[in-house]
Amino acid sequence: MYKLQSLRNLIESAVPSLKINPENLIVMATDGKAVSTIGGGLSFEYGYTVAITVLDYSGHTDALFVPVLAWVRVHQSDLLANPQSQARGIEFTVEPLNTAAVDIGIRVPVTERAVVKAVADHPTRFNVEHPREPCHPGGQCLPEHWELWLQDTKLAEWDLPLPPERARFLDLF
Repeated sequence: MYKLQSLRNLIESAVPSLKINPENLIVMATDGKAVSTIGGGLSFEYGYTVAITVLDYSGHTDALFVPVLAWVRVHQSDLLANPQSQARGIEFTVEPLNTAAVDIGIRVPVTERAVVKAVADHPTRFNVEHPREPCHPGGQCLPEHWELWLQDTKLAEWDLPLPPERARFLDLF
């Protein structure tokens, strides 16, 4: 489940205090399921909710939510393109701790495909691949550096790297 670590890395990049205090950032999978069919293979799809908990947070909430939404555009774009998913949105809860800090819980529903194929010359040996999300029309499909500003104050900055399977073709363009 690469999306857990990918999202954690992004949040740590956008909010450096969480990289300094990693115990204040919990990223885990909840409500998980593996969905398959009786069809011709063993391929399946993981479906789960990424549950992000940020403890004792005193920064601006936009510094968390904008990077998460940018990540969703790349790694789970159907949440933004599908009207049913849009209606549910990315859920969150906030628990005030004092006048300066809160605990924030963010829930992002995700899926990950697992393509399982038999090895041609060995019928009981299988390979599994986890393809990345496709690049959608209008998307740059290039590495990006983002900055988030509120008037004259920089709230966060982060990088959205090129997925590894696309990086090897960069020299072709």
